[in-house]
Amino acid sequence: MSSVYEEWPASEQVRTTVQLETTMRVLDNVTELRRELDALRSEIEPQRMRPAPGVVVRLAGECAVLVAVAVVAGVGQFRPLLTVVLMAAALAAVVVAELLASRTAAVPATFGFARLRPAVLDPPPESPLESDAWERPSFPETEPAAL
Repeated sequence: MSSVYEEWPASEQVRTTVQLETTMRVLDNVTELRRELDALRSEIEPQRMRPAPGVVVRLAGECAVLVAVAVVAGVGQFRPLLTVVLMAAALAAVVVAELLASRTAAVPATFGFARLRPAVLDPPPESPLESDAWERPSFPETEPAAL
């Protein structure tokens, strides 16, 4: 299968020049894409590196629970089977805590619990004021003069 450049009726120098220009355009596009990619990576990196303070505290607490259970089981010289059961129970508690924490992170704060709202009462009906021109009857109370 022959390429387009071989069928083109031009000299070898012209074909080489066109190929070089095409290659340079492709390289320029690749360079431009690389700059955009670097800019996007620089925006994403800070977001990925900073864990929330609550997450760090929660993980530290979970690690402390696991270490405390292991220390108590070791110092108390419990039987190996009891130590394994205690560590499995502590690990299960940590896993459940992580599952609950991951679910609450995905649920928006406004979802789930209804907030107490004050009851909206209708305002009392206003009594018409006699001095208000809009509330007066449209006909005068006396009969009009005879024509």
